Amino acid sequence: MKSKRSVFSIFGFFLPFVGLALASGALIYPQDDLSSCISKVKSEWSRPCIQCVDHSKSYRVYFRNTCDQVLDVKLAAQEKDKRWKTYTFRLVQPGDTLLAYACHGTGKYLYWVRNPEDIEYVFPTEEEINQAFTD
Repeated sequence: MKSKRSVFSIFGFFLPFVGLALASGALIYPQDDLSSCISKVKSEWSRPCIQCVDHSKSYRVYFRNTCDQVLDVKLAAQEKDKRWKTYTFRLVQPGDTLLAYACHGTGKYLYWVRNPEDIEYVFPTEEEINQAFTD
């Protein structure tokens, strides 16, 4: 009987930490209804870009807020060296168009969306994105 109690105590102690780990994973990579509010509008290759020294391999991807609410959005475009270039937009109005680019792009992109009033959800940092998405 004592061993069952000890096992329960161990799981009872660690269970909240497991829940936090799962919750933080969900916060870093949310799968919520707001993600459907951002739609890819178009993408372009090799367009002139004042931010890129050589735009011959540049990749631009455009998104639009298709919902009727204000959003915060984080976009990422992957460079040829597999690193992600990130952009954070606060208070994106309904209908607004956003742009992410990579000077030597792969054509891959990511995005995260949150309600601006949701102070508990923090967008992943560029370092976290580069560690999590290596392909």
